[in-house]
Amino acid sequence: MDVHILYAAPRHAIVMLRVAHRQVHFGEVPLPAVPDTLTLHHGGLRAMAQGSYWEAVR
Repeated sequence: MDVHILYAAPRHAIVMLRVAHRQVHFGEVPLPAVPDTLTLHHGGLRAMAQGSYWEAVR
């Protein structure tokens, strides 16, 4: 199951990031000071990339 989560999480983040960029482009939301916060579940994705996510969820 970890492989599927690892595959699906970045794909979902990319789709949601594109949605957030469109919201900024069309003036629905302002551009945040830290653009990384546009990525949904940024902290979880960072933890996956660093390898610490799996210890936290088990």
